[in-house]
Amino acid sequence: MKQVYREHFIALLVFSLLAIFMTFPVIFHMKTNIAGSGGDPWQTMWRFESKATSGISGFASDIFGLGEPRLANLSVWPWMPLHLVFGEPIAYNVIWLLHFILAGYAMAVLMQVLTRSTTILSPASILAGIAYMFMPYHVAHSLGHFGAMQLEWIPFIVASAISLFRSPTILKTILFGLLVTTQAWTEHHYIVWLSLFALITGFVYRSELLTSPSLSFVRRGDDAKLPSPYEGEGSGMRWAQLLILLTILLLGIIFPFIPTMKLAATNSGALELGASQTIRFSADLFSFIVPPSYHPIWGSLFDSLFTQFFTGNDAENVQYVGISILLAILFFHKHIPVKQKRLWILTAVFFGSMSLGPVLHIFGKLTTLPLPYALFTNLPVFSAIRVIARAGVMVSFASIVLFGWVIATNFQRVRTSVVIGFILLLEFAFFPFPMQSAMLSPVYDNLQNIPGKAIIELPAATNYTAASRSLYASLRHAKEVLGNIALERGQDTDVYARVKSIPSIRQLLYLRTTDLAENRKEFFDQDLLETLPDAMKYLDARAIIIHTDSLSSLQNAAIEGFFEKNSGFVKRSFEDAILYVLDTARGIQTDGVFLIRGKGWEHVGYDPKKQSVFGEISQEAKVTLVNINSYPVSIVLQYSLAPGSEGSLKATNELVLQPGEREILFTHAGNGKSVIQNPVLRVSPLSP
Repeated sequence: MKQVYREHFIALLVFSLLAIFMTFPVIFHMKTNIAGSGGDPWQTMWRFESKATSGISGFASDIFGLGEPRLANLSVWPWMPLHLVFGEPIAYNVIWLLHFILAGYAMAVLMQVLTRSTTILSPASILAGIAYMFMPYHVAHSLGHFGAMQLEWIPFIVASAISLFRSPTILKTILFGLLVTTQAWTEHHYIVWLSLFALITGFVYRSELLTSPSLSFVRRGDDAKLPSPYEGEGSGMRWAQLLILLTILLLGIIFPFIPTMKLAATNSGALELGASQTIRFSADLFSFIVPPSYHPIWGSLFDSLFTQFFTGNDAENVQYVGISILLAILFFHKHIPVKQKRLWILTAVFFGSMSLGPVLHIFGKLTTLPLPYALFTNLPVFSAIRVIARAGVMVSFASIVLFGWVIATNFQRVRTSVVIGFILLLEFAFFPFPMQSAMLSPVYDNLQNIPGKAIIELPAATNYTAASRSLYASLRHAKEVLGNIALERGQDTDVYARVKSIPSIRQLLYLRTTDLAENRKEFFDQDLLETLPDAMKYLDARAIIIHTDSLSSLQNAAIEGFFEKNSGFVKRSFEDAILYVLDTARGIQTDGVFLIRGKGWEHVGYDPKKQSVFGEISQEAKVTLVNINSYPVSIVLQYSLAPGSEGSLKATNELVLQPGEREILFTHAGNGKSVIQNPVLRVSPLSP
């Protein structure tokens, strides 16, 4: 037994040293930088911090599926102890490094189980582990996709399932249930793949499953007696195991995802991302044989020739299996057990077909050739799959298992194994790995004493990386970041749309530089400078952060010119940001009223020739009037119908607006459309 532990320790040590070598320079910057790029690492750290703050009550709420319909995300809970010990960004970097180490170790364990090897240090286990931990799909998602990068659970689950099937025990049942639960929490798409893989396995090994004593709990009468070597355990043990497994899966998978099931049942379409995204994030036919662009030697060459044309993004379009692995399988597959060969080839073909999506992509060009996945896109569960290209993980997984079998049945010499290992490391090389600074701007240290519950932060509505960093920083200043794109799917749709539609706020959030630089009027002739203070008071936001290092020179110039015209803000400059604080005691006078354009308006724009704003109404259109004053005001909505308008238009044009909000409905009657022009909002106070 000591020898077994020693061998497993050596295997972990080998994978650890290789991970440190290949992921240079992450190990040397654990405290100051974050492994990966983009906004996803910041989102993960934000999730760690926010979940940790919720404590036991938050954990219990997540586990038992309490709360309103929402997209459940439990990916950080299995790793929470490391966060509590190390804090961020160290915890994120440690977990990130562990994914590589555990992925290699998990595949080594699986190959030992599959080949029934007496040692985990066999060439098949070590070389398959190296291939799996550094396979391009894994590296690409390690840029920041916290769930997708956790590939270690797949071989662990398959290995535990095989062990449980061969010799069922209570302990193995619990282990299998916990592994499946962990996978469901960290990346639920992989649970879908594993479920389909289980069906494929059942089909290939149907005769063995039907005659196995491990499934004796489904039998009756004399057939319930267990043959050797299970003699004496009794059928009660089987039912106990089944009950334990079902209990773990119920608590671990069903309950936590009840909010997501509720969301799916609301008919809101929040989980259905549409055909265009499914097609965009489908794998290219040639992506499985084209090396990734990040390879330090030949990556740029293949990127210029092929990869740049693939659809999706830099992480999702990486499916490269490895030419050395494919050649090894092609030339040395003869001695692989027939059913194992059949299982893994069928797995690779099935999931490869799925990953290609509903229509075929060839070097980024969308063909009209439909693929089998088109039959699944509108089915429950499948309609909510965010990136179908991620089914490609099972292609690499199956290929590496076959590669492990090739090594086990053809190569046993240490020298040959070293050469093969060197080839794998060379083909899958990716150092130096991208990193980004974990330091937050000092501008955030100045927000705690500023009143208000929210802030406006640019470019958090248009730049995902800046938005995610802003989200993480919000834990420091405890204010809501309005219009943050990093929370778009998690926010209430109506609330998010309302913020985006408020005049002057919209122009800032989406950096409409022409509107800001030329001081264009907003709908119904609303002045942006005059409206901004009122809109900020309405949203209880008193500060605007401009991250100058994330904007272009044109954008920075437009924003600076805009605020120079408004003396109602106090400016504070930092090395990488500017903070504008609303000072209610100074600045231009406002009327305390503004108008928000609602649904139903079409082709709203500005005609430079006529110097007129116009908008079309085909049926109904809404506007919302907001009065932030403590007294009522008189409102007049003035406009005219443009030549060519058909039918008639009905609306309340004059009213007394009490403090608060009031919705006005414009109704078009007749054929065609009503086209209004020169709309103006007139405001008159009724009392001082």
